[in-house]
Amino acid sequence: MKRKRSYLSIIFLWILSLSAPLALQAGPLDFDSGSANTSFVDRASEQLQKRLQQADYPAFDRLYKELFYTPVWIGKKGPTPFAKALLKRVESDATIPPVLELRPKARALSSELKKLYEEKRPLSEKIEMELELSRLYLNYMHYLLYGGIDWPAFDAKRKELEKKYDSKVGWDYYRPKMTPQSLLVEATMSGDLDTAFQKAEPKRFRYARMKRYLLQYLQIAKNGGWKRVPGYKVIKAGQSHPAIPLIRQHLRIEGDLKGCEEPSDPNLYDECLQKAVKRFKLRHGLKGTSTLDSQTRRWLNVPVEKKILLLRLNLDRIKWLWRQEAPIRIELNIPSFRLYFYEGKHLVDTMRVITGKPNHPTPSFHDVMEYIVVNPYWKIPESIVKKEMLSKLIRDPYYFERRGKILKRSWDENSPRVDPGSVNWAQYRGKKHIPYYFMQVPGSSNALGKIKFLFPNGYSVYIHDTPTKKLFFKNERAFSHGCMRIQKPRELLKVLALYNDNIDVDAIMERLGTKEKKTIGLKHKVPVDITYLTAYVDPYGYLNFRKDVYHYDKYQLEHYAYNPNRKKAEEKGKPAEKGKK
Repeated sequence: MKRKRSYLSIIFLWILSLSAPLALQAGPLDFDSGSANTSFVDRASEQLQKRLQQADYPAFDRLYKELFYTPVWIGKKGPTPFAKALLKRVESDATIPPVLELRPKARALSSELKKLYEEKRPLSEKIEMELELSRLYLNYMHYLLYGGIDWPAFDAKRKELEKKYDSKVGWDYYRPKMTPQSLLVEATMSGDLDTAFQKAEPKRFRYARMKRYLLQYLQIAKNGGWKRVPGYKVIKAGQSHPAIPLIRQHLRIEGDLKGCEEPSDPNLYDECLQKAVKRFKLRHGLKGTSTLDSQTRRWLNVPVEKKILLLRLNLDRIKWLWRQEAPIRIELNIPSFRLYFYEGKHLVDTMRVITGKPNHPTPSFHDVMEYIVVNPYWKIPESIVKKEMLSKLIRDPYYFERRGKILKRSWDENSPRVDPGSVNWAQYRGKKHIPYYFMQVPGSSNALGKIKFLFPNGYSVYIHDTPTKKLFFKNERAFSHGCMRIQKPRELLKVLALYNDNIDVDAIMERLGTKEKKTIGLKHKVPVDITYLTAYVDPYGYLNFRKDVYHYDKYQLEHYAYNPNRKKAEEKGKPAEKGKK
């Protein structure tokens, strides 16, 4: 076994010697060539394997099995270039949450590593240093790849909410395919550790730009943040108020106020400040008016520390979104109530969206749009029949038939109709299943409107038109039973036609004037990402914050590893003990 391991180590080093000159010249492990070097590697590998048998840390075993128990960070004459790259990277990464204590750890290891070779300490101590550097690497790479969200705790909370709402509460998350171990092995082959760090981080959803904003807000916090704005009712353009200087200072700190001269009256709500207020309000999901109201003040008084926490949380959510890029795609962010259609990095179109109510939340997941249905039937879910229709059916069996909702024995649109007056609806009160199926026929009053866009999924939700257009003028638009109603369905149809030559827009527009249903399969299927991001960078590069419409921020922060107030949040989330309020 020992001989076999030795041969594997030699082969591994030989591969490294071939690939390393491409990136680091001296090679990632920086060993001298020749038999003396091989002897050092053999001795180091043998001691490392023995030491790992004593270590109670499975991640070490997984890592070094992949590396054939060859040391990565220690060399015969000094630390390897990989060790130097790791320490430099960790020490310089200001985004690392302080609670992880990785940066001070890296500084301490850097100092200790220098002494280790200056004082010519024994190999056993170098092996300990090898493991400490591996621990640092694994912890840092875990931060880059996975973040600090406790997904099992959130899953448990979602199950609680499903019982409470009697409705699906969906959030699919996708574990990154690469691991700390696979990235390090790949790096040793290429001779470039920095590339491994770059690969660990998402490339989608403007993650890198958002991380730069995190650095800006960390600097703002370091400089003292901003002062709280005192209470006011409403401040309109041209008025004066003692709160104006603090508002002006805040907007300058966050970057909304630029190029404005100081007014002669510091309390005057002047034109330049009005423009800055509009920008601030739009970035926080408010109407882009110049009026300073209570909602504006509420966002102005969010501490910088809270915004930093929201940035961290949402960056970590992105780490678990679908990472594979696509030439064209749809992104729909629930808290922003908006859909975006992209070709590469180019924004093709965007439109307003109505999403699910808090007790009927729209799920967060990835899927692929495959079909368009013109003049759809609305097949009414049984949950809606039981909760919202049954009481009316008991009083008046024909109530819904008069409103275009027909009764069937199955979901087959061509199956015979059932007379709702022939059913004893009262017998189904409190029952789990009703053996009848309601569907609304195509038409202008159909709840799905005239077009729906299907991406088959386990949540039975989709994107569709709606007859209730006035709701799109609301600022917060959580009104549906989970599906996503879009403001401009015909416009989305035309965009899809740009990439699908089988979509005859003129023929479809003509068909929309009838009640004839038609299903069209997309030749070029379109990936759809439905996300829940309360802090994000928009397509124009601006940082946005949104209201936590489903309270997911609250639930995830209770167990969030990087929340400095996590213990308080966990205590708050626990049920009260018997006899205590």
